[in-house]
Amino acid sequence: MSFELRQRKHIEDELRKIARRQLHRASEALKQTDARTVRTRVHEARTSVKKARAVTRTLREAGADVPRKDRRRLRKVSRQLSGLRDSAAIVDTFDRLRRRYPKRLPEHTYGLLRRTLIEARERQERRARRDGVLDRVANRFDKTRADARRWTIPVLDLPALIDVATVSYRRSRRAMKHARELRLSATLHGWRKELKTLWYQLRLVKPLTRGAAPVVGALKRLERELGEDHNLVVLAATLRACEELKAMSAEVRRIDALAARMREGLRKRAFALGIRLHRRMPGDFRSWLRRLAKESVLQAAA
Repeated sequence: MSFELRQRKHIEDELRKIARRQLHRASEALKQTDARTVRTRVHEARTSVKKARAVTRTLREAGADVPRKDRRRLRKVSRQLSGLRDSAAIVDTFDRLRRRYPKRLPEHTYGLLRRTLIEARERQERRARRDGVLDRVANRFDKTRADARRWTIPVLDLPALIDVATVSYRRSRRAMKHARELRLSATLHGWRKELKTLWYQLRLVKPLTRGAAPVVGALKRLERELGEDHNLVVLAATLRACEELKAMSAEVRRIDALAARMREGLRKRAFALGIRLHRRMPGDFRSWLRRLAKESVLQAAA
């Protein structure tokens, strides 16, 4: 079942079911014993837990009582999985950087740096398997999923969710403005987190607000641009921190410069798209979603 609401009644029950379903998927991904790699299992689990956390935040914004221990548990395991994810993602990011600037990095240097990144990734994955990290995280997902049955959630309707999405829109708009002013990696990453929450919330209500799909798709493209910017920042930081590469400091500085150059283009596109997607004032955004919701009801009744 997709990450979408289908009914206008008992929305609170459906949101609880979606959160529990995503936590179950996250747990099952980590428990798999087939031929899939650790990074594939971690990627699948992270995708699901991000959806679960988006639902949790949506419920809290709508007045639900989600215990702090459950929120803290999800935040902690998300950080644990993020470390594993970063070590895997930066290898792909390094490959994209090389394809973007094929003549700026000699084959021999590229091979040495890439091998170092792969070895670091494999060490981290071996450590995770040895220490039972994936099993512990899966058990915490199971615990939170069981606890979710007892979350106190008020009766919700679509207008209430639109109000929550409007709050997220305002936060994303404010975070974008802050990122444009400071141009710091941390502020762009902060904007990305607010934007992702908005994206997930609009995905939830998309079937009930026909006409929102193009905006949802554009938000996904924007999130990918900001995500690639973050990956490049992590790549450069990882290379600088590698003790094995101290003798290749000049090459590492070159990678850092190429990553910064690539980020310039990404940020230019991201801000251009972000400005277009956030052109409405928050009140106008709320009115737009409400109009789409009303039109959807009329179309369904026709």
